[in-house]
Amino acid sequence: MRLVEFRVFTTNFRICMPFWNPSRNTPEEDPVERRPPRLSRKKITKIEGVPVPFWFRNDTFQRFRDLDLRDDDIILSSGVKMGTTWVTKILNSLLHDFDDDGNTTPMYMDDSFPNRLGQTYPDALFPSRDVLRREMADLMAKTPKGREPISSNFGDFVFDDLIHQPTPRLFSSHLFGKKLLPKRLFDGWVEQRDGTIATGPPSRGQRGKGRLIVVVRNLKDTLTSLHFFRGEPKDGWDGNEHGPGSFRRFIDLEDCPNAYGDSFHWIKASAEAVEAVGSDRVLVVYYEALKANVRAQLRRINDFLGLPPLTDAKSRAIADACSASKMRSETGGRFKYAIRKGSVGDWVNYLNDERWKELDQVFDDSLGGIDLAEPLRFFQQKEIPGMPLIPWQDCDLETDRRTWSPYLCVSLREGMVVPDPDIVHTNNAIKRILSSTFRLLSFSSKTPVDLDENGSDGSPRYHLFLAPSDPWASPILAAMKLLGLERKVSVDISDGQSGAGWAFLNGASCAPWKGREGPFWLYEAYQLADPLCTTKILVPVLWDTVTERIVSNDSWEILKLLSTSSGSVTEIDDRSLFPEELKPMIEAMFSDYIGPLIDDVITAGLEYFRNDQNETERLQKGRINAYTKLLHLDSLLGTTRYLLGDTVTIVDLYFSAFLFQFDACYLDAFAFRGSDGFGEPILSGSCYPNLTAYARDMFQLLKPFVHFESFGEVFRIGPSIALTRQSCSSGGKSMDTLRESATATVPNLRDIIVFLEQPARESN
Repeated sequence: MRLVEFRVFTTNFRICMPFWNPSRNTPEEDPVERRPPRLSRKKITKIEGVPVPFWFRNDTFQRFRDLDLRDDDIILSSGVKMGTTWVTKILNSLLHDFDDDGNTTPMYMDDSFPNRLGQTYPDALFPSRDVLRREMADLMAKTPKGREPISSNFGDFVFDDLIHQPTPRLFSSHLFGKKLLPKRLFDGWVEQRDGTIATGPPSRGQRGKGRLIVVVRNLKDTLTSLHFFRGEPKDGWDGNEHGPGSFRRFIDLEDCPNAYGDSFHWIKASAEAVEAVGSDRVLVVYYEALKANVRAQLRRINDFLGLPPLTDAKSRAIADACSASKMRSETGGRFKYAIRKGSVGDWVNYLNDERWKELDQVFDDSLGGIDLAEPLRFFQQKEIPGMPLIPWQDCDLETDRRTWSPYLCVSLREGMVVPDPDIVHTNNAIKRILSSTFRLLSFSSKTPVDLDENGSDGSPRYHLFLAPSDPWASPILAAMKLLGLERKVSVDISDGQSGAGWAFLNGASCAPWKGREGPFWLYEAYQLADPLCTTKILVPVLWDTVTERIVSNDSWEILKLLSTSSGSVTEIDDRSLFPEELKPMIEAMFSDYIGPLIDDVITAGLEYFRNDQNETERLQKGRINAYTKLLHLDSLLGTTRYLLGDTVTIVDLYFSAFLFQFDACYLDAFAFRGSDGFGEPILSGSCYPNLTAYARDMFQLLKPFVHFESFGEVFRIGPSIALTRQSCSSGGKSMDTLRESATATVPNLRDIIVFLEQPARESN
């Protein structure tokens, strides 16, 4: 073990960083003449099974553990090379350094108390100045002539300085988990007669105090940053005669010698601490989210700390002050080694795919299913998996999407792409908040959107993102045609799903992404609309290019918006698709029958796949509910041509599109064929004669907008759900095996089209 020291240009600040470092080749210093003195030890010191750095002091660690926390205290627990210095600077900036006008306060760059120009670790400090003077006197007497002793690990600060720092107090550390963080942070602590703190069941002791901020970073960038800290190690990435190499040390889950242990255990123990503290007193900050939108994250951290609303001026000032370049320049280079590049994705420039896949496997085996770790998956991908192979326009009826690679089913959690918990967890009552959608807030069917408005470049202000495999694309496209809105609303059509959600291989044609090379993913629109949103990544999306906000991602609301816009008169008979006199009946038909019917079918299909294609009571109930509603609608259509009489309305567009897709994919992909209650197709079977005639009638109207060649996307759902669930647990099937699991038979789409093209019935 080598003692790694670097000095900065103040007598009150000296950082000694705790990394396993057998020998470094540092470009900035001569390897012989300017190398710091070595301190060697044969045995690595561990606390609670965790390796600790050379400067670790058990006496101050125990004081930290028994710390008399206040309610407004802030415990910052950050992994090694995960952004500790950066977030410490951000917290000080929010708490002390800037006023609401963005001006610096007298406390700006004041290094007279801890954590001001960098983190001051509690477990590295002398308990008091008396102990500091006494121990340093002993050390001076033992220091060989000509050698300079290390006066302290963090300048002149002692633990008492941390205790008496301005409120709210900030304690920044690499310590983590319930066994290393202050005991009073967690429910169940009890103060004993000798003043020490004991922990017990949360229900028996006192309530926890203080607030916890946990900082994590994708582990591939963490490893890369650690590898290059103060120059490359002599044993390189993979090891040689000098040692095992930084890669092997990093993924060693049994005996990792790095200070504070392996990052995988750090994240797992931190996740347990986060759960124990509770959502009201804990905030998880992701390094990549900070880099992507620092001002949104500043607002998030500010709100968590309970500070006054963050002004735009203060936010801008802090974002500038906390940039890597500004931090380096303002501190005379003291962050030269603490902040190497401050970038995301630098890991792709090192090692080979085989090594990174090995790390991915360790990640899956050790952290699969841990919520805190899931956002890291997205940042640890070199390429988005499961991308569509060809644009949707190039697909035909022979295109078999079952042969395409499955994708990771994802959603957004606080603006970050994560595996969809409704897929990962069998009980979809878990985290139902992820089912939230952007609903109409300022618009309603009584206050239509003005679709005649244009953006700054003269193109339509409003833009639609659709997916042809989604049943709601065809009724929306048909409505636009029938209402004469094709030139008033621009459209992009997705080529299919991917590990980042709906993908558009040729990019987006609207602002602000117009002209950007490469693919576009729909999650980008959600993130831009609300950087901290928690939601499904749904289609369709009606996008406002002027405000850069999502107007709605609800297909039914979008249909109503289009139908009530100015000049929306149909080409059929100069009547609206959503006439005022029929609005109550249309809404009732949708809410009582059509909406629940479609929900029953989709829910049953997802239930089928989430339970490994096994029958469940819930699945059977969903099917029976769907069949019951179909029978009712078939009976209704025996007395009327359309759902509400002789006039086509938006509810007819909506329902008929579902009927086309049911026979083309849901019947087989979701295992409805041959199931209890009914097993025949709707269109070509004998059970629903009136629905069959109705579907043929509506197909004459919707035919140009029904893309049967894209319906095969539905058959990718099963293998993709399996991939998502196995990725969030240890072990699993290979990609080839997952593709082979797509065993559902694809019906002959040509036969369905021929059947629908047969003469429609006469009006009743």
